[in-house]
Amino acid sequence: MKRWVSFALAVCFIATLAGISEARVKARPIEMQQSPTQVDDEYFNDLGQPGAMWFPNISNKGYIGYFDISGYYPGGGDQSTVWQAGMWAGGYVWNADDEEYYEFPWLFQGADGYHSDPATYDDLGLQAVIEDEYDFDYPYPYRRVTMKVNTATMPLEIADRGVIDGDLGMTVTYEWHSWGVREYDNWVFLHCTIEFSKDIQDFWWGFSSDCDIGDVGLADYYFDDYAGWDEAQKYCYMRDWDYDPVPFQPPAASVEDSLFQTPNVVGQILLAGPPVGGPITAAPSADQKWLTKNYWDWNNDYSTRQDAYERLNGDWENTFDSATDFDYRILNAVGPYDVEAGDVAEFWFAYVIGEGYKDEDHATFNLGTVDDHVSDAYAFYNGGMAIPASAYAPQAPDVDPDLAVDVQGDELTVDWTGYTNLPSPGLAADEFRVYKSTVSKLGPWELDQTLGSGITSTTVELVPGFYTYVWVEAYNEDAEVGSNPYALTSRIYAADANGIIRANENTIVGVIGATEAATDLDKVTVAPNPYVGSNEAEMTEYETLLGFHHLPAKCNIYIYTLLGNLVDVVYHDSESGSEFWDMTTRTNEAISSGLYVYRITTEDGKEKIGKFSVMKGQR
Repeated sequence: MKRWVSFALAVCFIATLAGISEARVKARPIEMQQSPTQVDDEYFNDLGQPGAMWFPNISNKGYIGYFDISGYYPGGGDQSTVWQAGMWAGGYVWNADDEEYYEFPWLFQGADGYHSDPATYDDLGLQAVIEDEYDFDYPYPYRRVTMKVNTATMPLEIADRGVIDGDLGMTVTYEWHSWGVREYDNWVFLHCTIEFSKDIQDFWWGFSSDCDIGDVGLADYYFDDYAGWDEAQKYCYMRDWDYDPVPFQPPAASVEDSLFQTPNVVGQILLAGPPVGGPITAAPSADQKWLTKNYWDWNNDYSTRQDAYERLNGDWENTFDSATDFDYRILNAVGPYDVEAGDVAEFWFAYVIGEGYKDEDHATFNLGTVDDHVSDAYAFYNGGMAIPASAYAPQAPDVDPDLAVDVQGDELTVDWTGYTNLPSPGLAADEFRVYKSTVSKLGPWELDQTLGSGITSTTVELVPGFYTYVWVEAYNEDAEVGSNPYALTSRIYAADANGIIRANENTIVGVIGATEAATDLDKVTVAPNPYVGSNEAEMTEYETLLGFHHLPAKCNIYIYTLLGNLVDVVYHDSESGSEFWDMTTRTNEAISSGLYVYRITTEDGKEKIGKFSVMKGQR
């Protein structure tokens, strides 16, 4: 029972998340809860402040807002990839008092909140506007999130000069675009418009990302990442080059037989910008690509404003070998431009994600490489961002179980909403296909059932002690096309308790199987057995859980070493037939790898003896 309380709380937490309203958000403004006129640094580091969320940042789980958010690609796969990122811009601002440009550069760093001002929303009364496919009559899932910031917050204290206003003179409008169509969901586009109120010389515009590829909770996984520059397609990227194995997977006979946890790659590309050498007010050109290509490990982060500007404009020399593993930051930029007050500039930028860099040797889920997706993203932009009708598919139905009701022992009741009223020429489903996986939200998937279009509920068998992942595909037989489990139709954007707009994903559900209380001790099982590295039922990287299943409603579980020494006693008293042990001794010490014996006793004198093995691994 020692870990059951925390386990139950975690399940209740998942149930709470799953219960988020399914109401669709349509061009819905989020009202400002306060509009401070004077903001100090601490304000922007406090997630409890609702105004602090609209820094120009994005994560890869459909979240747009505060930067420190982890996520998965594509849209929820337990293949942990997180980046915190934002726009960088800088240059030499005109000093009207001295009638000359300042001799030091001013900077805007969107991944650092004190450079932007959420109070600019007081003229809009909004923090953001969220629009979807219904606002544009698109026959496929789509989201556009529009937000504004300006740079008029921070006074800048300079030695021998005192305090100056510190305002770079920019009002920035961000339009983030994302599409929930298979093969068009490997990127997020940004249309950035900047209105200038000051003259600036040698202005540079770019984006910086601090990426962690791998299990972001484990430094051993994300400190072995790599950064690099692709000369052919002009983008910096972050990747995990050693392809960490799934932690609970026993050693496979060969690389080809293994599942890999982190073959993901994040790249950032300039889709279009004003041609360098001309006015910054010129129309964005797809021929303009990044001109600087920097990456560095965080032990060698910038130390001064001048240092940061030199990394932005390419004067700083990149001394890091992309074949050296560490935890990197990447930065790309374009410039220089000369800016006059009243100028308006536009840039188009994209994040692109893939399951490998240029090859799929270690790819597990056949999602395509980032290099291929970069090519596709360029082509999509150059083609007017038009999705062909042949790519349209039925919308993915929401799967949103009530874990307190729909999970009964080792069975999950799956419910979804049927539909026939998609916008023309969208396709309706004429059957539903139920898939499940015991590995991750990315699969690999096994077809569990095929059901008629009028059916909206079924029962799926769970694996006791492990997560089972389930999604329902809406399929059109004539077009031979099915819905995308990661489509944005299942991501309902809403503000959380901290004021951050998040995406509630209901397409893929993961639940832990249990068992009903049993009376026959011969049916008792232990899972996982052997325990190798971890158990999918574990909620965090700090937990260890071993499950005993098909237990009677009340019993005691004694655990011994092979020498007969008592390791721990677990007391089970529940209508559930499952109990979890935290794999620690009676003195709260972690157990060692080895073979163990368990003995289960009941009040009426029945007894069951069995064994299990533990191979402790990297966590």
